[in-house]
Amino acid sequence: MNERRNRRLSAVVGVSLLLITGGGVALLGTAVLDAPVVVAQLTLLGLAGVFDVVAATDTGLTDRWAWYRWNGAGNVLLGLSLPLGIAGTGGPFFLLLTGVGGLSLAAMGIDMLAFHGKYTRDERLDRKGS
Repeated sequence: MNERRNRRLSAVVGVSLLLITGGGVALLGTAVLDAPVVVAQLTLLGLAGVFDVVAATDTGLTDRWAWYRWNGAGNVLLGLSLPLGIAGTGGPFFLLLTGVGGLSLAAMGIDMLAFHGKYTRDERLDRKGS
């Protein structure tokens, strides 16, 4: 796996999530406060974006916690936010679908956080040279 490419992709995803969050807040304005589920979803999306941007940069944060762990935490947050977009508006079938999608994304994030990508990558990311 190419670490540089993965980190660039993390930056693109992170910035995109931050733009989506900012756009949602700008479009909804103060009306967003009337919908706690939307507030929760936008908060999770924004945090996921921040975590992905941190994963893409070399800072003291990535010195303390490996970049792929930041990326994994972002995936968990993004996975948790997915079903919130359907909650209360779609039927149970669509909630189930987004729940399964969110769960799979969160599971990949947990692999990055706890197992250094052992189950979703060809080799563990904590090895030298990765």
